[in-house]
Amino acid sequence: MHSHEASGEPRILLVDDEPAVLEELREGLEALGLPARTAGSAAEALDVVQRHPALDVVVTDLQMPGIDGIELLQKLAARKRARPLAAIVITGNAALDRAVAALRLHAVDFLQKPLSPDEVALAVRRAMAFLADSGASVTPASGRPAYLKALVAARADRETLFKAELFSDPAWDMLLDLAVGEASGRPISVTSLCLASGVPTTTALRRLDDLQSAGLIDRVPDETDRRRIIVRLTEDGRGRMNSYLERQAARMGIRLD
Repeated sequence: MHSHEASGEPRILLVDDEPAVLEELREGLEALGLPARTAGSAAEALDVVQRHPALDVVVTDLQMPGIDGIELLQKLAARKRARPLAAIVITGNAALDRAVAALRLHAVDFLQKPLSPDEVALAVRRAMAFLADSGASVTPASGRPAYLKALVAARADRETLFKAELFSDPAWDMLLDLAVGEASGRPISVTSLCLASGVPTTTALRRLDDLQSAGLIDRVPDETDRRRIIVRLTEDGRGRMNSYLERQAARMGIRLD
């Protein structure tokens, strides 16, 4: 058992600038056996993380004044912690671009408002299980995961330099995000993949159907939450993505682990 679990010290940090939402989630999680610390701003959250090394999971709203959720995740990712925090982000329909940015910062789950403490509790338990399975390594720094993340960053650069609508088909972006998730040991749900695609959900779901018809992806129920559907590469899809990555890496003189 983790020493912090034995001591009963909270492992969860809730961050939201709405006091009523924060208190409702805190009380709801505590009733479900998941005590949490709270912060009403990103700046306060950084201070709480500094003072409480037992924290494992941060649940943060993306839209906050001052330092927003994205900047908070950036600052947390830059810190050297013995146990890197797993991030769960809360977003609304108007924040899809910010959800994409959160995915790039290794968010392990997305929750959409309005939400209940039960939904947060399920996501937190998934995140804790992920940390346990991955040996607390949520951000692999070398080899295939690092190269995949470089490709994702290149895509973000493309969208910054050009008009995003010039590259509107999300199919490749979805395959790339699935490859990143697989290389990092992070399962990706249908909801998260649709958010990260940057296109309307109906369009993203159609492209998922196309990818599945092509034999490149599968959709399976999450064993920990049957209401949640996980998307994964098929053997053929994984083989094709690996071939693509190896060809590109060879051209650049990069060795993939």
